[in-house]
Amino acid sequence: MIHEVFLAKTFAGFENLLLKELQKCGAKNTILLNRSVQFEGDFHLLYKVNYCSRFASRVLWQVKNFNFDSNNSFYKQIFDFPAEEYLSRSGTFAVSCTASESIFKTPLFAALLTKDAICDRFREKYNERPDVDKESPDVQFHVHIHKNNATFYLDSSGESLHKRGYKVSNHPASINEITAAAMVALSDWDGKCDLIDPMCGGGTILIEAAMQALNIPAGYYREKFGFFKWLNFDRYAWKKIINEVTINDDIPIDLYGYDINPRFLGMAKANVEKARLEDFILLNKRDMRTVKPVRIPSLLIFNPPYGERLEMEDNNAFYKEIGDALKQNFSNCKAFLITSDIDALKHIGLKTSFKQNMFNGPLECKYYGYDLFSGKFAPTHKAHNGDHKIHGKKDR
Repeated sequence: MIHEVFLAKTFAGFENLLLKELQKCGAKNTILLNRSVQFEGDFHLLYKVNYCSRFASRVLWQVKNFNFDSNNSFYKQIFDFPAEEYLSRSGTFAVSCTASESIFKTPLFAALLTKDAICDRFREKYNERPDVDKESPDVQFHVHIHKNNATFYLDSSGESLHKRGYKVSNHPASINEITAAAMVALSDWDGKCDLIDPMCGGGTILIEAAMQALNIPAGYYREKFGFFKWLNFDRYAWKKIINEVTINDDIPIDLYGYDINPRFLGMAKANVEKARLEDFILLNKRDMRTVKPVRIPSLLIFNPPYGERLEMEDNNAFYKEIGDALKQNFSNCKAFLITSDIDALKHIGLKTSFKQNMFNGPLECKYYGYDLFSGKFAPTHKAHNGDHKIHGKKDR
């Protein structure tokens, strides 16, 4: 079997999560890189990673690697690539480029040269050429240039894979879906205890957690991927990938989301309903300071305001209140939170059991975990055996 070379991109700090996920999917010869993982496999695997990966932002297929020493030699190498095997004459395409230490003064010039070479090849073969569409191209090419070496890729994902397809309402300080999925994975939550987001905003963390617990693929709600428009797209292989996944019908726990702002809670409700997860994610308007677990132990994962996109009067005092609420209300539970406000984080007043740097979009953040103990005895209750069905449970 011929193994193609692919490159899955991710955010800084999530490379190891992505590596393990790719290996679980069946990737061969994986290589850990900066904000990406290179791997080998067939097109079946390419489709599977796009459909299932929770940590990849896009997946590129390496179609050519070459050295060049001038504009002309670069142009000729691109011209010789059989783009017509993937892009139709009446189709649209776009080119992106990254370049470092090369003969090109800007990546934009290299991208324009790539575009010209592709168009000229079509003109020579068919006397017509595809159009450029930067917003929604049928085929997206990418060129990575370092010094005198270039790697030519086809982008198999199209829109970034963090756009899962379940968001109909965006919170003003929404957490990125890939970051939310990583927060759940790094907490080591196994889906066997309740999960609580006491400041749920648009509900992203809850939805990503429910998808993991129910084994719903990350791309389950997406309507399209970049490879759908490739001329060599194998519909049979794609349907086989979809049919291989077994989604769980029930889980023995609940996921709880709370927010003090009714507008934000409405956003979460809309997103949860779009994902058809309202049987598993229970939403209520409540101040974080009054939230208590239904069963112990429970796990809290949340994204409190940083003061970056939502204005806060006194972040330090607010974070102290968070710490007090965790100590008073969540004995024998665990809590994880993400924030970019490092000074305010010190006012939580709890000893950390987990620390990791991560990004939420462009914001550099800290992700901290806390084991919450009490001097008083707190009984541990077993989670009930829920009667959850993925479509239409009525017995709440």
